[in-house]
Order: sequence, then C-alpha cells, then structure tokens
Amino acid sequence: MDALIRVTGGRRWFGRLVLVIVAAYFLVPLVASARFSFEGVHSSISLSGYTSAFKSHQFWSSLFLSVEVGTGTVLIELLLALGTSLWINLRAPKWKPFVDTLTLLPIVIPVVVLVLGVSDSLHFLPGFIIYTPAILVLEYVILAMPYAYRIVDSGVRSLGLRTMVDAGRSVGSGWMRIVYNILLPNLRGSLLGAAFMTFALVLGEYVMASLLSFNTFPVWLETVGVVHATEAIALSVIALGGLTIVLGTFAIVASVRSAEESDRAGSGQPVFQEDRV
Repeated sequence: MDALIRVTGGRRWFGRLVLVIVAAYFLVPLVASARFSFEGVHSSISLSGYTSAFKSHQFWSSLFLSVEVGTGTVLIELLLALGTSLWINLRAPKWKPFVDTLTLLPIVIPVVVLVLGVSDSLHFLPGFIIYTPAILVLEYVILAMPYAYRIVDSGVRSLGLRTMVDAGRSVGSGWMRIVYNILLPNLRGSLLGAAFMTFALVLGEYVMASLLSFNTFPVWLETVGVVHATEAIALSVIALGGLTIVLGTFAIVASVRSAEESDRAGSGQPVFQEDRV
C-alpha cells in the first residue's frame, strides 16, 4: 500500500513538473517580449511602441482587413465542414476515408503551390472576386479545412445523429428545423472550436496574403518589424493578448452553456428547443 502511494505521488509530482516546464516554455518568451515592448531610452519604461502603432492608419486598415477576411472564412468554413460531415455520416459513410484523405491535402501541399493552383483554377471568376480579398477568403477556406473539418466531424460523430434526425422527422420537422433546433445546439462546442481555430489561423497567416499582395495584419506587422522592432513586438503582444481574451471569453460561454444543457438533460428536459420543432 505504501509503495502504491509513493508511486502515485511520484507520478503526480512528475505531471506537475512537466506542466511547469511547458508553461515556462510558452510564458517566458511572452513575458520577455512584453518587457521589451515597454522599454524606452536608457532602459526606461515607455509606451511609445504602443502609441505610435495605434496612431498609424495602416494598423487599423490592416487589422480590419484581417478581421473581415477571418469572418468570411469562418462562415464559409463552418457551412462547408458541417454540410460535408452531415452528408458523409448520414448519406455516404463509405466515402468517409476518401473525404478524410482529401481534407488532409492542404497540410502536405506547399502554400506557394496551393496559392498558384487555386488562383489558376479560379481564373474564370469575375474580377470582384479574383482581384479583391474574396480570393484570399477562398484560399484560407482550403488552408483551414484539415483542422476545422476534423473538429466539426468529431462533434458530429459523437452524436446519435441518425437517432436525432429520425426523432425530428417523426414529429414532422423538416431538414432545416432539425439542423437549427436539434443539431446546432448539440454541436455548439465543436462549431466554436472550429471557428476559433480558423479565425486564429487567418489572423496569423503571412505567406498567402503576401503572395497575393494583400496588406493584412501579419503582412503589415512584418513590414513594421524591419524598421521598428519595438512597435512590432508591441503589436504582437496586443494581438496575442486580444486573441487570448476573445478565445477565453467564448470558451467560458461555451462551457457555461454546456453545463446548462447537461443540467437540463439530467432533469429530463430535452436539449433541443421542443416548442419550435
């Protein structure tokens, strides 16, 4: 018994040690970067890096462009990933290995090849798509597909999908009502996770935007870093801090909603909105 307690205690301390090492690996560079961003002349504390960045017109224009592109990418990505996963799991389960392999291709194909291939393949589209950030949205949808599709598909496979669909149809609900009132509430966590992953990828991606000559936030950040290192570090700290706050807020909201749904399920109430089905 004493030996078992010692082994369990040793494993617990080893796990804590690994957690501390991993946390230090991520936090030490972030703290050092934040400290550097506040350094002024003669090692004094200064906010010049932040104030000069906020006063720049290109900062706001590039940030708004990245947010617009990210929002469009998230909407298209969720529609495409959710629709594909529902169709595969309900109508064509034999195609699942092929679709899983197909969605992995953007990981193994170099970004330069992906940009040129998509641009050449979509040259027939009108100019308001090819020569605007809309083409960047389509590129990012392909780039984020391996991550977003697997997050959504894992959520879909964790449900009793066919049972839920049959239950909805048994009370006379159409396909749109089943998706909106039954499936979406149960897939909220997976959809939020896929949205976070896609949006974070868009905010941090540099190569595609640079090759297509769009001045997104990462492209402008790299340009500023060549001349003003302090401003670039300050902007990186702001971007990371803001993204962390947004993701943390949505994660808390999702966990609260999941807890409420678990309480409702435990009390015998349905998770879906019964009065609207």
